Amino acid sequence: MPLATIMAEEVKPEPGAPIAKDAIDPELVKLGRTKLRIGMITCAVMVALCGVFVLRLAPDRHFGRAGDTAEPVTAADIVGGKVEVDRFVSLEAEPMMSHAIRAVTKQGLDGLRVAPIRGTGERLWLVTSGDGNQPSAPHYVGRLRKLAELPFADAVRAYTTANPRPVFATPAAVRAGFASGKVTTVSGDVADVGPADLAAFDVVDPGMATIVAAYTETLPDAAAWTQRLTAAGLAPTAGPADANGARFTVRLPDAVRAATALLEKSSSWAAYVEPITHHYQIAWSALAKSPAGGLAVGEVTVPDAQLDLVGLYVARGIPDDAYAVLDGDRPDDYWYVLPISIGLGVVGLLFTWALVRAVRRDLLPPRA
Repeated sequence: MPLATIMAEEVKPEPGAPIAKDAIDPELVKLGRTKLRIGMITCAVMVALCGVFVLRLAPDRHFGRAGDTAEPVTAADIVGGKVEVDRFVSLEAEPMMSHAIRAVTKQGLDGLRVAPIRGTGERLWLVTSGDGNQPSAPHYVGRLRKLAELPFADAVRAYTTANPRPVFATPAAVRAGFASGKVTTVSGDVADVGPADLAAFDVVDPGMATIVAAYTETLPDAAAWTQRLTAAGLAPTAGPADANGARFTVRLPDAVRAATALLEKSSSWAAYVEPITHHYQIAWSALAKSPAGGLAVGEVTVPDAQLDLVGLYVARGIPDDAYAVLDGDRPDDYWYVLPISIGLGVVGLLFTWALVRAVRRDLLPPRA
């Protein structure tokens, strides 16, 4: 036998012999790589997630295909359900910015302003930028959506329910709502007023006025002005004073007009007249007991003829079927939605195929 063959047989290790620490086990070198196995649960979850996101992006895909021309609509058509959501619309309306609610998604940002449209009973809202820049004309172009579908809808609803907002009505409308608690406001909406809701109004006192007098070289202090006003027939009562002037209260029939005429007659050009306004506030349940022709606050009854508007502080929630126009939203802004949807569809198909294979592998009996 050749010497090389004998040496090779001596070097070859026996089966099961220990492997040296720095040697490579020849049996491990021959092992195959483990195949990737994706479980049924993983596949099912991924298919479900892709399906959910594809469905959630459906409104955005629909709006992204709306085109570049906005559809002219009216607030009445929207509230009446005649306009589909996720449409690109053009709306002429008057938002009630005094009732606007700021929705902030992150501290330090301007956020959004959400305001109801006048005359819609808060069933239509306008969502604009929170920076305060508004169009000069009441013309808004954007996307129509259900308010409940917006991410800040819950916060806006909670605010409107917890915080009373003032609405205004004429004295006749207030009196007409004493029995039912339903008052038609000047905006055309109907407010449901509860017994504990507050009513408030301001009344100009016709028999009193305030004279604001500035100090001059000839009238350098409050005492000099008191003499001047007394000589003019005004009978003033001194009020607050500072280094620049003083205020006086006078009582006269038709006080503002009469005091202005007497000041002009006495050539008191360094003074002017202000009306005195009394503010009244009372619960709706007590106001509803007012007599005919006037609104009673305690022992004071103010005739309807002296009132312009009555403020009602009413806390009311937003209707469930309310709509919102997102001013400035355009279909071109949603160009990325279709590629994302296609990607989700491809991933969903791949995991559907993996799910079928996992079911066949783990649940179905092997073929003979």
